Amino acid sequence: MPASPHPLFQKYPLSGKVMLPTGEAPTPYHIYNGYGLFIGGECNLDAARQLLAPEQVTPLATTQGKAIMGIWVCNFSEASLGAHHELQFSLFVTRQPAAPIEPHPFNTLWLMLTRPDVLMVCHGLWNNTPTVVAYNRQQLSLNARLTDSQIDRDPHSVRFSYRDAATQSAIFAGEVEKPQQANLRASLGLSAKIGFRRLMAATKEPWTSMQVINSIGHGLERNAAARTFSTNTTNVFTLFDRRTSSLKFGPTPYAGLHFEPHCVQYMDGFKFVYLDPE
Repeated sequence: MPASPHPLFQKYPLSGKVMLPTGEAPTPYHIYNGYGLFIGGECNLDAARQLLAPEQVTPLATTQGKAIMGIWVCNFSEASLGAHHELQFSLFVTRQPAAPIEPHPFNTLWLMLTRPDVLMVCHGLWNNTPTVVAYNRQQLSLNARLTDSQIDRDPHSVRFSYRDAATQSAIFAGEVEKPQQANLRASLGLSAKIGFRRLMAATKEPWTSMQVINSIGHGLERNAAARTFSTNTTNVFTLFDRRTSSLKFGPTPYAGLHFEPHCVQYMDGFKFVYLDPE
């Protein structure tokens, strides 16, 4: 635990212990520091529906027949379970079919800030330590798997590569330009989508909250919602630029979603709490 705990961890402190195959671990799940990317965009709606067929949720669609998807690439340097990497493929869903939304490059951020009826399915999840994989599978009922991963950054970009630890098959790799500051086009686009007043109100909140649900069959036979809370020291967003950034999928089901990246959120000084599913 950090010497000077952030108010987020005072609000949601470590309060219990769980026995994992790797040993005893504290709960809930805390991240105290780190950096990463959130890459938001769209994917093939039919492929998303097929992937989510066993679930009790439905993918949120756009009026142009796309599903909403996000990818998290994170390097957590200080955490309750020890330093680790994470790769997460998330699909935005609802419990009941919802009206399609208009396409927009910042739909993922808009949904996280304004639509409490919209959830994220943590469908594909990889971590690079056995302890975190065990915790995510046993305590959070997530389909976590072990990866060999590399994540590096310099002043201009974040580079990453994830491979399956057992087979060394490629999962996901890329190099994404690290936004130095939100450009005018991105700022105007996000403000227009969310609304200036709502955007300003969101920036004044001490942290943001999102409900994340598991996929069925990894400890729970239902899509249980877990509350998550996060805040960052640095939080910069921009549009995804194919001229300066690239993504490459390995032979996993997520390659078949034909992901189209639209926006990038760069986070540093990452702080995060993941409560147990309810």
